[in-house]
Amino acid sequence: MDLVLLIIIFVLFILIILSYSKSNLDFVAISLICCFIAATITGLVKGIGINYFIGVIQWEAIIIILSMSLITKIAQDSNILEFVAVKLFKLSKGEQRIFFWLLCIITTLLASIISDVVVVLILAPIVVRLCHFLKIRAGTYLLGMTICINIGSIITPFSSGENIIISTAFNLDTLYFIQFYWIFSFFLLFITIFLIDRYILRKEPKIDDLQKKFVIDLIDTDIMVKNKKMFYFNGITIIITIVLFAILPILYLTAVISALILVLANKRYTKKSMSDLLKDIEWEIIFFFISLYVVIGCMLKAGFQELFELIPFAAFNPFLLSFLILIIISFISGVVANTPTALIFIPIIRTLISAPFYFSSVPLFFAFIIGINLGGNFIPQGAACDMMTLKIARDSGVENMSYKRLLKMGGSFALIHLVLSIIFLLILVSIFG
Repeated sequence: MDLVLLIIIFVLFILIILSYSKSNLDFVAISLICCFIAATITGLVKGIGINYFIGVIQWEAIIIILSMSLITKIAQDSNILEFVAVKLFKLSKGEQRIFFWLLCIITTLLASIISDVVVVLILAPIVVRLCHFLKIRAGTYLLGMTICINIGSIITPFSSGENIIISTAFNLDTLYFIQFYWIFSFFLLFITIFLIDRYILRKEPKIDDLQKKFVIDLIDTDIMVKNKKMFYFNGITIIITIVLFAILPILYLTAVISALILVLANKRYTKKSMSDLLKDIEWEIIFFFISLYVVIGCMLKAGFQELFELIPFAAFNPFLLSFLILIIISFISGVVANTPTALIFIPIIRTLISAPFYFSSVPLFFAFIIGINLGGNFIPQGAACDMMTLKIARDSGVENMSYKRLLKMGGSFALIHLVLSIIFLLILVSIFG
């Protein structure tokens, strides 16, 4: 272990995190500079070439993230999410409790497939407009959406960049998530919706029956569909893609082939080529991920993993260890970006499940993934979708959706989720040791 090199690389890693946290800094440029500095120093000290640094990048994860971004963009252009939101309201026949339950369930499921920020960006304005027409306040509906959306991130391995990175690193497929996360996820979703419905929504004023009938008659889902043929084709293709994710073990191939098929099929109607769609991709996130992979690779070469091998983990109780991982990651996710947290803990988890410790991977993976995805919800700044919801609420003049309310209610539910996670973790440890 080269302690001096490890300290230098760790300082560069901290600079990357700080640049990502400050909105007035160009975090991509800073990340790339730190990446090249770390690679240059490590290469000179350890005598390694560029092939090593190319190899430490998880290209499968990058391909999945890029492909899912394309699929999400096509779904946006097809107005699929808008159609779903309005259709839910018509199916509920304007009954606010039924609509609230359907809205929370569908946003959770959508967030398990595409970016949670995109789900909020599209659905939240529609919910605000519906509530405006119904002459009711939208805050509680937005609150339910943003709390439940965070649960969607633990349903699939491709729901977020962090899940993609973790599942790629440990070869966790959709079937693994179905086996170990679905029961907990849907139980958590039911409890969350029930509590919001029981103690918050029921205190809201009822919708006037005449106003309800007027809005149902007014909205027309067909107006949102510009091209029915492509709308149904895209919808069916995305559903098939999700099914294939569950069946096929190689996620990145499924993602890239599905994305390319959608791009080619839509070009005739949207006139958008692959190059046009690539312009809308958030390349800054892609390069940020690549920079982090290289810097973490430098840390590993400097002896980061060896540092944790010195800790006497063998003396730890399996539940206590998993509990500590859950609490530590939850706390860090609340104040630090999730992606760096995921990447820094991957070698730690890998050390714990390998020789000489051989801890069961199931409880540790659970603590890792739950902590990354739900831990940041104690404060709104810890989750990008929370901040986006607040922005939309503020811009739309929603009076009962403030930072203070989201901090209070979001933090309360984050604590409930954490307590339930600890109970479920105890069950997993008792089964898998």
